[in-house]
Amino acid sequence: MKSSRIVLILFWVVALVQLTVATSQLWRSEWTLRKGKAYKFKTAPVDPYDAFRGRYVALAFEQREAPWEGEARARRGDSAYAVLSEDADGFARVARLTPERPESGDYFRVKTGYSSKSNHVSFSFSFDRFYMEERKATEAERVYRENSRNTYAVVRVRDGVGVIEDLFVGDKPIRELATTARRPLP
Repeated sequence: MKSSRIVLILFWVVALVQLTVATSQLWRSEWTLRKGKAYKFKTAPVDPYDAFRGRYVALAFEQREAPWEGEARARRGDSAYAVLSEDADGFARVARLTPERPESGDYFRVKTGYSSKSNHVSFSFSFDRFYMEERKATEAERVYRENSRNTYAVVRVRDGVGVIEDLFVGDKPIRELATTARRPLP
């Protein structure tokens, strides 16, 4: 009797922990989308499918390396913080990478790659997939590939988290272009 009660309590504790972890991750992303500062990142195309989450537009970003500000040399696969700035055209730039969480400004976590002799380190973004409705994703991917030189992602950044809000071709959201692209012209 006591052992079955302990097993039942353990079951509920584990279930509650799993639910709490999943909910906190969702809440963090949603809170970032609502309260984070919006940045525009220039993109480049890729073609994808995720069996669990569905169709998406895979994104590569133009900027792939930045100056390293750590005392020790960056190692491939380390976590670092990308500190943001904006260029004259209003697009986001990673001004520098640092192993320590910045005390001010906007930043998000990245994974480091190779480092060059000029103390620049390559990095990968934690947000590189733009999920959409199954029916629109294939057409959106086509539109994105055909216009890849004129695309950018709006990413909300808050407290080290970056979440893609929308993907644009020129000044139009890709969701809008994916629904109108195959319609016959009047």
